[in-house]
Amino acid sequence: MAVKYILAHDFGTSGDKASLFTTEGKFVATKTTGYPSITLSNGGVEQDPDDWWKAFCTSTKELTKDIDVKDIIAVGFDGTFPNCLCIDKDGNKLNNAYIWQDVRAVEECAELEAMIPHELLLCNRDGKIGANETLPKIYWIKKNKPEVFEKTVMIFPAVQDYIIWKLTGIAATEYSAAGNTTMMTPDHTDWSDDILSYIGVRRDMLPIIHKRTDIIGEVPEKYAAECGLAAGTKLVIGAGDTQCSMIGAGLIKPGDAYMNGGTSAGILALAPEGSAQRMLGGLTASSGTSFSWLKNQICKYEQELEKTTGRNVYDIINEEIASAPVGSNGVMFHPYLAGERAPRNNGKAQGSFVGISLTTKREDILRSVIEGIGFNIGVIMDSVRAGGLDLKSIVIVGGLGKGEITRQIFADIMNVEIKAPKYMEEAATIGGAILAGIAMGIYEDEESALEKYLEIAAVTKPIPENVEKYAKLKPIFEKIYEGLYPVYPDIYDAKKWLTNAE
Repeated sequence: MAVKYILAHDFGTSGDKASLFTTEGKFVATKTTGYPSITLSNGGVEQDPDDWWKAFCTSTKELTKDIDVKDIIAVGFDGTFPNCLCIDKDGNKLNNAYIWQDVRAVEECAELEAMIPHELLLCNRDGKIGANETLPKIYWIKKNKPEVFEKTVMIFPAVQDYIIWKLTGIAATEYSAAGNTTMMTPDHTDWSDDILSYIGVRRDMLPIIHKRTDIIGEVPEKYAAECGLAAGTKLVIGAGDTQCSMIGAGLIKPGDAYMNGGTSAGILALAPEGSAQRMLGGLTASSGTSFSWLKNQICKYEQELEKTTGRNVYDIINEEIASAPVGSNGVMFHPYLAGERAPRNNGKAQGSFVGISLTTKREDILRSVIEGIGFNIGVIMDSVRAGGLDLKSIVIVGGLGKGEITRQIFADIMNVEIKAPKYMEEAATIGGAILAGIAMGIYEDEESALEKYLEIAAVTKPIPENVEKYAKLKPIFEKIYEGLYPVYPDIYDAKKWLTNAE
């Protein structure tokens, strides 16, 4: 009998990662196709949805070139959210997608909070509106680009919504993506007509909300050759990238938790039984992005070494980080390069290095970035523990977990054992494959399916003396944020007039 496969696509912030698995949970291969973001001085971050489609086609073709694509029984999806992509009556995009990192609508958040009754905004855990969410993005478009808003007939909040719509013509999204738009009812069961009325959006301008194991459609003949899949292959809507990563990292039952070490890193946990909340923790705006920014903008020397030695640039940087002492000789970095979601909910927060002196070494700067990411996520960890879940051990997934030194720094700052899976960067695609398998009746549930996929490859334990040092530095990290808090809006505004941004 021929081997059967499940294909999973994870549309992340920097590219589409496609992974191929057998139905028995055996990892076959991964292919990532990057796409660019357009970063604007007004806080905007955009992506061209045509780049998503090209990446989908490229990743699929290259990943499946050595198998018969007729043996792929289903494709599962996950992607970033909350985004805002507007489509006209002819199916054409009206704008680049304003992705989850886009915080240009920070001022609109205050307007909306004053306009919409607080009880309606309880669809968000804190009853506040974040600039990264879909609602303020739409409102910003209505105010600043009315010609786009007037032509809009459909708004997609997640990347995979667009891919599925292009393949099937069906406008669909999933509950996790819809739930982060600030446009749902407080119980997250449906779109809120009351909230929509305040910004002039009709229900038919939003996709139908589906469960994550729903089969939305299948690959049509007209796109089969272009995307590299057999006509008739089933398409399973899946979930948001975070939700699929949670499944792939083992979050199945109350009390389970994991650390996301990706672009939007953080701690997420299923609240213990008896808790008033379902979820604990949260995700930052630019943790993995801060590390890639360090590599791209500061580590030019290391990039050249990669070219001449063939070694991975992050391995080189990690060696330098490891050579610096705990605490980076007093240098502290705050990773607010795109404002901040958790733990601050501050769209105007700005990144900073504090504590630099004539004795500061280059490796201190490099290490301080990872420590700053760790301190920031540590605040989220504190909130999880305050919510009744005293974590002693946690699984990490994503690029930030690949380096031994980064795992050690995180373990020491948060005083927690960190477990690294064998396929650390495939957590989201594992989640997508599991959901697709459940949809097709291959797996009974997530827990039994996960036994086929999840394998721990390394364990990092906190070093007591380092835990003690970081505990003393943590209050300083907080004082720096509090001290700069009144200045962040001034810097935010200065950047706008300095660059003539909207």
